[in-house]
Amino acid sequence: MKKGVFIAFEGLDGSGKTTQFNAIINRLAAKKINCIAEKQPSNCNPIGLLLRDIVKNAHDVSLSPLSLAKLFSIDRYEHVVNNIKPHIDAGRHVLIDRYVFSSFAYQGQAFTFDEIYSFNRDAIELLMPDLTIFIDTTPEECTHRIASNRASQELFDDNGIVIRNNFYNAFEKMKTSPTAIINGNQPTDAVTDEIWKAVEPLFEGGLS
Repeated sequence: MKKGVFIAFEGLDGSGKTTQFNAIINRLAAKKINCIAEKQPSNCNPIGLLLRDIVKNAHDVSLSPLSLAKLFSIDRYEHVVNNIKPHIDAGRHVLIDRYVFSSFAYQGQAFTFDEIYSFNRDAIELLMPDLTIFIDTTPEECTHRIASNRASQELFDDNGIVIRNNFYNAFEKMKTSPTAIINGNQPTDAVTDEIWKAVEPLFEGGLS
């Protein structure tokens, strides 16, 4: 059986990542290509749900950076083993809002690349995306969007420049994992069109 396509969406908070994720899901559906939508932290196991609550309630966090990083890696591994990989192996396509590069970017504020890799080794060796879409919106624009659209601060809203650099460092060190870098400062429809050009060839015979 032919395996499904696995595509990850990455970007800074406020980059427009989730908007574009949903737009591509909808565009694929319009072409009769059904994809399973996933996100990390996951919403299908207790660790993922705990992490989602921690991220949303930045001022209530009391976990050490090490505990937090390991919880993210455990949630990722469980998510891959129990949900994502079975879908891929069964020929179903999966799009995910954040995957392992987010750990390199965000946990990279406290740990080295090699340390984060070791935390996530099992998930990385089990399954990496066929393509990672990185929506590269400037930290200044992300900050502006967050301030305009969100009432409360999330855990990782600060340090956008460092986080962006960490993304690029991880992309450089994991060159074997295909990545498409998209200018997120463009109008929304232009971003979607550019992502579509990167995504379309992954599906047999094209979608046009």
